[in-house]
Amino acid sequence: MDLCCPSEKAIQEDGWHRWFNDQEITRYLAQGVFPNTAQDQQEYLESVRKNRDRILLLIRPKGLDKIVGVVSLSSIDYRQRKADLAMVIGERKYNSPYKQLIGMEAKCRMMEHAFEVVGVERIYGGQVTELALWQKWQVLFGYRIEGVQRKAFRKGHKAYDVYITSVLLEDYLRIKELRNGSLWPGAERMMKLIRQLPKKSFEQRILEVLDEEWGKYVNGIVYV
Repeated sequence: MDLCCPSEKAIQEDGWHRWFNDQEITRYLAQGVFPNTAQDQQEYLESVRKNRDRILLLIRPKGLDKIVGVVSLSSIDYRQRKADLAMVIGERKYNSPYKQLIGMEAKCRMMEHAFEVVGVERIYGGQVTELALWQKWQVLFGYRIEGVQRKAFRKGHKAYDVYITSVLLEDYLRIKELRNGSLWPGAERMMKLIRQLPKKSFEQRILEVLDEEWGKYVNGIVYV
């Protein structure tokens, strides 16, 4: 997997802009409400090139001459040393070994750049609770749940709870040391690590405990 600088080729030949017109891809994204044209994507590309608060890179699998996703570091706060990391896989119809891990590796590579080069000390993000599998895997590169925002994301008539997660510099350094200096252990090893994870993610456990304990707590409160 390679991370590439964004270019016009991604729009003109790879259909970067079309991802955000796909209702399945944008199901849990803010995009997808308004049509996204090639011109819209070009204007976005130009804004990214001028913006120093965002780093955006395109994801290209080894041996494939097209991009399949994008990973970004945004809201970079150089004073507070923090940034938001997000990723979108927009193309799924391609053949590549360990295809399901492309997004994980991209995220790890961007984390390395953020901590080692940009100099942030906290990376955060939010995902709807329906993305349980992705949240379960995130623990393998240091992410930890910080809280749950109730009905914080809406698409159409549906409202979704959102997990807020983060990884700190010390989390990153700890795992990097355990893996002999590299956050990404390789696809084959990562698959083995995934298979060894508990069946239920820590985020799911937290949500269950919150619901149960909150119910007990409010039952003992007199409101009137």
